[in-house]
Amino acid sequence: MEVFMNNENIVRNGFGLPEEYHGHPGGISRVVIGPEVMNPERPDAINSERLVIHTNEYQVGGNAGHPHAHSNQEQAFYILEGKMEVTVGDDTYIAVSGDTVFLPHNVMHGHRNVGDVPLKFVFISAMLEI
Repeated sequence: MEVFMNNENIVRNGFGLPEEYHGHPGGISRVVIGPEVMNPERPDAINSERLVIHTNEYQVGGNAGHPHAHSNQEQAFYILEGKMEVTVGDDTYIAVSGDTVFLPHNVMHGHRNVGDVPLKFVFISAMLEI
């Protein structure tokens, strides 16, 4: 059985996409899927209505900057490699390979690489209608 997919529905090698800096010291993102993200700088990205996916890589000590919250989206991180310290509201966790972290909307959060190797994770966000 052959499976056919057109390039409008698949992004290959998400960590091989162009690197972008999104204000996270020591961190880079690669935009995979999101609303109106496909453009000449991101020819392999896929446009979506609400779903946002980035691949992220933080060097040792890299972080999200100041704690912040989002009123218009829920977020999740799926950890691929490394060790993330993440604060969600008043709680702090250590997340490692295979762990998933959920960040509800309107809840203060922050994260950083506390391991001794680069931290790789998939960032997933759902835009909310508010």
